[in-house]
Amino acid sequence: MRKGVWLAIALVLFAAPVHAETLKVAIGQKGFWDTNITAWGDRAGFFRKEGLTLDILYTDGGAQTQQAVISGGVEIGIGAGTLGVLGAAVRGAPLRAFGAEWHGASDLFWYARADGPIRSLKDAGGKTAGFSTVGSSSHLVLLSLLDAAGVQARPTPTGGAGATLTQVMSGQIDIGWSVVPIGLREVDAGQIRIVGRGTDVPTLAEQTTRLNIVNANYLAAHRDVVVRFARAYEASLDWAYSDPQALAWFAEGLQIDPALAQRARDDFYHKDAMQPDVVKGLDTTLLQAIELKRVPPATTIEQARAMLDILP
Repeated sequence: MRKGVWLAIALVLFAAPVHAETLKVAIGQKGFWDTNITAWGDRAGFFRKEGLTLDILYTDGGAQTQQAVISGGVEIGIGAGTLGVLGAAVRGAPLRAFGAEWHGASDLFWYARADGPIRSLKDAGGKTAGFSTVGSSSHLVLLSLLDAAGVQARPTPTGGAGATLTQVMSGQIDIGWSVVPIGLREVDAGQIRIVGRGTDVPTLAEQTTRLNIVNANYLAAHRDVVVRFARAYEASLDWAYSDPQALAWFAEGLQIDPALAQRARDDFYHKDAMQPDVVKGLDTTLLQAIELKRVPPATTIEQARAMLDILP
């Protein structure tokens, strides 16, 4: 008994303490299911268990998130568009992707006013079609959808999903973008009609469209901290798909009916789209980046992979 007591005391005295650290984190689009896993995980205590305190700020999309990380204003960025991250990293920006945030585009849709003539993206020729910010996942997916529809629209950055809805309803833009559940109430009410979904291009399912990123200089100096963040993030992700509290916070944050929140999560935010430890279709993203002149035409896949530092 005495030997066991001394062993317990020794473990307490000599165990290496987890160093407490405050991390500034930029999250694209407040309230969305996938990007807010971090905020809910923090609220549930998973990051505190890793000795981390999070200082969270929200942006209007991946490009703003990415710029905040590049500038060093924040250490971590959640949900930055792969296209934009690739373009910045290849051109020397201090960025590394330490995990995938979203694969495919099952959460994204495009819509037009129900009282207008646009019934599908095939009717989008010459029309303004919204996406959040240049280099974001909504930008990449919109370009793929328009290419598949064979039309020449006018892609237009419109900011957040809520602001975009206002622009569509007021006639400032023809086609808006959104991420569920924003816009579903208006669809159900017959005010807008869905004219395109990210799932309309099946190959997108095999492409990572958003990444979790870190300032490269911070990663080099504090790798252990980022590893702890990645570990807490994965724990938060598993919890969010198993504990009804996450759905309650989802509904609360967007001020929507809990049933609508569950419909959005179950029908559009499948857990297999959130696999942080694998990046898919980087070769396809590279070709798109070259076509859009986001990277030099001679950029190799090895240069593209250099932006990845996937943490356990």
